[in-house]
Amino acid sequence: MSDNEKMPSEFQSPVKSEQYTSELPEGWHKPKPEVLPKPGYWPFLLALGIAFILWGLAVGFNEVFSTIVIVSGLGLILFIVALAGWIGDLRDERKHENE
Repeated sequence: MSDNEKMPSEFQSPVKSEQYTSELPEGWHKPKPEVLPKPGYWPFLLALGIAFILWGLAVGFNEVFSTIVIVSGLGLILFIVALAGWIGDLRDERKHENE
């Protein structure tokens, strides 16, 4: 086997590099790079709100009614605030796409 003829590796594509073209077919366009949202605390606070709601319901059945209202109410408020904040952040980050 000569130097010009190399054994194909299992990781190599069977397509030769000469077959690739830099031009796109008509009607096609290059995809925009996907932009990930900024990291934030809203998903954590949303999960914490759900945990408080469920904790209040679970503990509340064995205790006084006020425990259900306090812990679940706190969880519900935290859930609503976190959901609104997270949606607001995502909406603000993608505002330029909607214009």
